[in-house]
Amino acid sequence: MALTSTHRNERRILALDIGGSKTLSALVSVETDASGVRSARARHIARRALAKDSGQEGVWRAITSAVEETLETARATYGDFDLIGATIPGVADPAVGLWIYAPYSGIVNFPIGERLAQKFNKPVFADNDVNACAWGEKIFGVCQEHDDFLWVTVSNGIGGGLVLNGRPYAGKFSGAAEIGHFCVVENGAVCGCGNRGCLEATAAGPAIARTYCEMVDDSAKGASSVSLDRTLAWLSYLGGVYGKTNLDDINLELETQSARKVDAAMIAAEARRGNPLAQEVFRNVGFHLGRALAWAANLINPEKIVIGGGVAGAFDLFYPTLADTLHERLFKPVNKTLTVEKTGLGYEAGLLGAAALAYNNPYVI
Repeated sequence: MALTSTHRNERRILALDIGGSKTLSALVSVETDASGVRSARARHIARRALAKDSGQEGVWRAITSAVEETLETARATYGDFDLIGATIPGVADPAVGLWIYAPYSGIVNFPIGERLAQKFNKPVFADNDVNACAWGEKIFGVCQEHDDFLWVTVSNGIGGGLVLNGRPYAGKFSGAAEIGHFCVVENGAVCGCGNRGCLEATAAGPAIARTYCEMVDDSAKGASSVSLDRTLAWLSYLGGVYGKTNLDDINLELETQSARKVDAAMIAAEARRGNPLAQEVFRNVGFHLGRALAWAANLINPEKIVIGGGVAGAFDLFYPTLADTLHERLFKPVNKTLTVEKTGLGYEAGLLGAAALAYNNPYVI
């Protein structure tokens, strides 16, 4: 797989955002204005679902199918893009485009960069998805003028990516900025990593859904007198989702993981409709994120912290508590100008991060 430096102002890039449950493909165009500010836009996005333990061949079929749809929709061919960028969930070696490990996809040592290069006959650039998002923020987003910042994605999980001295910092074993595994609740919920009380198990999307449903249950049983009308309305909604008619049956569905039908976006909508239980959930998210970000800021002293991922759509709901908590715990003499912002890349951060790897690859000297 050839690696070449890419610094031209305009590139046609095939971007791939490979996740734990889906793969996205798009063509990304990059523009630079007269002042040197770059912007990127993803077009002709195609999506393919990925089943758990898809394995190399399952992932490969999803990638090629999505790419063919993107090109068909765009009426394009392999000759209509110059480079390929790809984000990889889990552990990656960006120097050679190797997907080292992702337990939920059944991936071990998948040479995805080499395979893409062979199929499309283009240079390929690949890295861990969160690191790529951080680099995308540097190349196309709100950190174009900043060389030291932390990117945090809050979605089905919570992860971090670091840019220090203008370059990604992955750590000795590609494990830097694993902020999702900061312990924020002593003896809290069990995390996928096996520990208890991790930020990911407390403030990621599934944790938001779990916490809210537990609060609804407590309220309905009289443990809380907060907004019983909203609680009963929510239980009625859940009954419609699950085809159940009583609280015990609904709780059984929640306990057997059917609560995946309830997500953070639904609860954010409840919060915006004035449901105090939902609002409290997002205040808790802000509190725990604020604690974790204060620890991170006091350690690395960044210029900026950027939050992305699906839960960032509720930024307005958790940011006030996050900001207060961060301010209380921050070592202020050296963090006076630190800001926390929502990503400038939006929902397509993964695709734009992939494109950023190809447009200006940080691993090429």
